[in-house]
Amino acid sequence: MKRISIFRHILLSLFGFIILINFTNSQFIQITKADNADFQTALAKTPKGLNWSNNAFVLADFQKAAYQRGKEFTPIIDVLNSSAEPSLINNAKIIQSTNPNAPNTSVIQMTNNINQTGAVWSNMENSNYFDIREKQKASMWIYFGSVNPQDRYNADGMAFVLHNDQNKENSIAISADGFPVNGQSLGVWGADWNPQNMDKPEALAKTAIQNSWALEFDTYVNYTKPTSTAQNHEGRAFDYDKIGDIGATAKHIAGNYPALKSTYISDYSFPNFFKLDHGNNYKIRPNLVDSNWHHVTITWDPDINYPFVQKGTLKYVYNDKDPDTGLPITDDVVTASFPLDTTKFGLTDVNNKLYWGFTGSTGSSSENNLIAFESIPSFVGADVDSKIYDDTNGGKEISDSYNTVDPNANIRYQYTLKYNGWSRDWNNINAIMGVPNYVHFTSGTVTYPNSPTNKEPRPIPSELFSDNATNITHLLPEGLNSTNTEAIIDLKGYTEKTATTTLTVPSAHTSFEGDNLITDANTKSFKIHPRLLSLDSSSTDPIKVREKENAIVPGQVTYIGNTTNPNYTSMVVHQTLNGKTTTLGNIINSSGKFNLNIDSSLLDKINTLSFYVTDSSGNTSNTVTRQILVGGSVTFGTVQPSVSFKPTNGSYTDKVLPRLDQWQIDVVDSREKGSQWTVQANATNLINKDKVPLKGNLFYRDHSGKDYNLASNINVANNTKDTDAIETKNITDSWKNNNGILLLMKKGNKAGQYEGTINWSLVDSLQNN
Repeated sequence: MKRISIFRHILLSLFGFIILINFTNSQFIQITKADNADFQTALAKTPKGLNWSNNAFVLADFQKAAYQRGKEFTPIIDVLNSSAEPSLINNAKIIQSTNPNAPNTSVIQMTNNINQTGAVWSNMENSNYFDIREKQKASMWIYFGSVNPQDRYNADGMAFVLHNDQNKENSIAISADGFPVNGQSLGVWGADWNPQNMDKPEALAKTAIQNSWALEFDTYVNYTKPTSTAQNHEGRAFDYDKIGDIGATAKHIAGNYPALKSTYISDYSFPNFFKLDHGNNYKIRPNLVDSNWHHVTITWDPDINYPFVQKGTLKYVYNDKDPDTGLPITDDVVTASFPLDTTKFGLTDVNNKLYWGFTGSTGSSSENNLIAFESIPSFVGADVDSKIYDDTNGGKEISDSYNTVDPNANIRYQYTLKYNGWSRDWNNINAIMGVPNYVHFTSGTVTYPNSPTNKEPRPIPSELFSDNATNITHLLPEGLNSTNTEAIIDLKGYTEKTATTTLTVPSAHTSFEGDNLITDANTKSFKIHPRLLSLDSSSTDPIKVREKENAIVPGQVTYIGNTTNPNYTSMVVHQTLNGKTTTLGNIINSSGKFNLNIDSSLLDKINTLSFYVTDSSGNTSNTVTRQILVGGSVTFGTVQPSVSFKPTNGSYTDKVLPRLDQWQIDVVDSREKGSQWTVQANATNLINKDKVPLKGNLFYRDHSGKDYNLASNINVANNTKDTDAIETKNITDSWKNNNGILLLMKKGNKAGQYEGTINWSLVDSLQNN
């Protein structure tokens, strides 16, 4: 039995609009309805997205919107008795993907025919919103229809919108005559079609979604200048200022404030018409319509100015992921950043939440406008970090400066998931981890460092690690939430054993698909440099030996070159044990096999061994590294140097003070399964700076509620190992607020700080009190 003692001190889309224009051109074929075959094809290849079984979004009620807006405009239609009016029907629908590789994926179909308008908004009553005080992220897949070469009139697109309109979840652009605005408006920009006062930009702005900002994905270029008063106000010239970009190549992405009069530019010619100010980040995107899904990531970064945020930066990245593989795209990406003035949203210092969602519309041409969401800003915020470690070289991290490893090197891929909060837990997380070429994974674990129930590494099933696996798919054993905030996934294996030329290990893509968030990570690419000598060892890691027992470590060196009969016996082994290097010759037999025989007198409790082989031509093998454990050991790990109890006011009665935060008193046990240990503690009296002792004392309360004074050694923790792996336990993990080491403070103490010392002792067996 051994005792270890430690003392510790206590203390949005083109702003174009077509309103039933019968415009034709003999050069093109007019498309009047989105092809149903295209719709079915799009559903069959939908990428993985979220499923909304929780009413995350709301389909806007256009009749309510028209009625509310009619209080301002006095519309010419009776919206309360107009259920048969087609333009007052929200054409958006929520359907399901038919892709077997993307089950339980909800899809918004915004439009699929001519003269339609659709709008879908976040359900703020169900905690779905955009908080301008906080960093936010929304990601989704969007689809704009068929690439048929004759479909030159796909129209009109969609817009991502943030708003604080009084119509809330029913918001849509409403014309002065009471109809939702379709065509070039995309359901968000103002209506350029009413002859009354439409020479004033403020009249257009009033018909848009109010208190809003929009990012348009415009698939139709509205550049037709009216040539007579009969054509005036027909809503078909919002893109006239881009006349140099006329044609299919002028499909674009742009953003601005729909409800500002400065967004609408009067031409002041005869007859007068309006152009849309597309802002400084007008991006031509010829291939918006290409029969493919495209990924969009939208982020918001506020400039904090409490109690009210007055500005920030909204950034979008379009086409940043491949829809089939999920891998990042780098050569065909569109991105832009917009400085937003949040005062334009009409919020107050007590309201920082915006509605967010999509609008879309068609005029005399149509397309399938579809959306599948990946992340919702206010549901789950999480970061994923990926790292690779070369464990053969002391666990050195792969980086830009260290990016080449040996063949047959021990390699470890590590993914860290960190939950950042918001309104939902992140549950049912399915990790789909890519296996890159030239890497062979053999085992893996999942660890939850702050799990309230189990902090130990949990093995990933061994049957998942087959040689031909391209992905390792594993449902993580726990979800993440405000208490259990982190998961660490380690995949262990080795690099390709044979490399006669430099091998490039590509980036590995991993997706994490949970019920309220889908996100991913990509590892660094690195290289395996060529070696003619390949070294391997069939020994376990760690190697365990008994007291006074030599360690026998087998090795096998293989020559990869063209020599038929390499001279293995002339090769030399270079061994490093605990930092001391020894050169060993004449120990390799003619087939390349050898044993390292390490005398027990050279071994400590825990030892690090590495070795490699060289030949007479100067060739060097890879390095093999092993840990050698002698009989195992148990010792203190991290012991918090200063611990505290919750401060309190003076009291006229005795009271028990709980610990302040969680203490860290770690025990590291590298012994075999079934080994036992006990931690004991005693404590000195607490005194203040004037050397006046505290009236009271430290004591230990066990789980049954029995109290023990710490004037002498008291057992405060014990453990029996249930694994042969190295085990680290914080003894305070099992303590609750009402047990463990507590402080009894009696009445009558002077105010001030009191200090003392706890003596922790570790015994390598179970002890009776």
